[in-house]
Amino acid sequence: MTSSDALARPLVGPRVDGPRLTRRLVPAQSLYTFGISIDLTLTGIVGAHLAPTRALATLPFSLMPVVAAASTFALSRWIGRSGYRRVFATAPLAAVAAGLVSAYAVHVGSFALFCLGTALVGVYQAGAGYYRYAVAEANPAERARAITTLLAGGLLAALVGPFLATSVRDLGPTPHVASYLLVAAFAALAVVWNARLPRDLAHLTGPGAAHDDAPAAAPRSRRELWTQPVLVLGVLATALAAAAMSSLMTAGPVAGMDMGHTENQAAFSVQLHMIGMYAPGLLVARWIGRLGERRVALLGALVLGAAGLATLRPETVSFVVAMTLAGVGWNLAGSGGAAMVAASYRPAERGRVQPVAELVATVAAVVGSLGAGLATTATGWPVLGVAVAAASAVVVLALVRPLPVRPRRAGRDSGGGGVG
Repeated sequence: MTSSDALARPLVGPRVDGPRLTRRLVPAQSLYTFGISIDLTLTGIVGAHLAPTRALATLPFSLMPVVAAASTFALSRWIGRSGYRRVFATAPLAAVAAGLVSAYAVHVGSFALFCLGTALVGVYQAGAGYYRYAVAEANPAERARAITTLLAGGLLAALVGPFLATSVRDLGPTPHVASYLLVAAFAALAVVWNARLPRDLAHLTGPGAAHDDAPAAAPRSRRELWTQPVLVLGVLATALAAAAMSSLMTAGPVAGMDMGHTENQAAFSVQLHMIGMYAPGLLVARWIGRLGERRVALLGALVLGAAGLATLRPETVSFVVAMTLAGVGWNLAGSGGAAMVAASYRPAERGRVQPVAELVATVAAVVGSLGAGLATTATGWPVLGVAVAAASAVVVLALVRPLPVRPRRAGRDSGGGGVG
């Protein structure tokens, strides 16, 4: 059996009910989004109040992807040993602690403790990042569709989360303490829900990960895996999505307030941004199979470029458009890119691909978030937008180039061989 024949076989065995797993992970994604949306809405604003200098306002949020990057290899190894289910049930515990520490930090006015609290969210962020790979592996014939369906589960949280973050702001003697207690509450709910996920998740990493009648193929070397154009392009798309989203979203609330918007208006822009992050799944999931994973990633890169260009105009409408398009572009580029990554490895090769792909994306998010410090004033906002547009153009050029001709895989095309 050739390597292409091995790759053509479904990645999961008949005991795994892919649609059912996806349905059960959608609420898990929603609970994650509820908590993270509060951090996305308030961390830049609260950081600006607590930081000793304005330049450090985005540092707390930047620490989230730093910790996510540091955690992703350990979580990947744990997934390989114990399966997705146990990791998904444990990772939210870090966010329970994060919410409590952040709330206390705000209460006592400690910037250092606030940095610690927000940093702990990165462990949960790293764990939730593997939701996409779980549904992709469980639905090998419709990977991109499964991922966009999963992300659509965050829509309700995107609508309600930022509103909750600001509506409970003044509950209690210290503003924003109650908001961060909500982070802990949603994470606690995620622990309970994820502990009851289907045991099918174990089959994605255990002996049943391949068809019983298919002999196990030896894992390919890292060099062979990482010379696959589809894998490199997938990682490139997810890295762009992470960098563009984290930079524009982190800087958005602070830049909006510097441009004269109120805190509630800045929070509303984040709400639209998050709607853009999750709403496309309701539409794209139905026709994503016709486009192909690579074309979806390309469309996302184009949308992110448009978001960057929208920052060049100072009007409120342009500001809101930039924030919203950044969310839409993140969804499309991230979904298409993650599906391309998932198409490039066998179950036995997961540990050689997933953590590296996640590390690249989280490092890109760190760079984007730190770069957002340049946009904490109105004059820096367009500069950040130009950088996003330039990075998007590079990824678009990479995605439109035809890939080297390879033996065609059986089943659905993963988007290789050009975009035309």
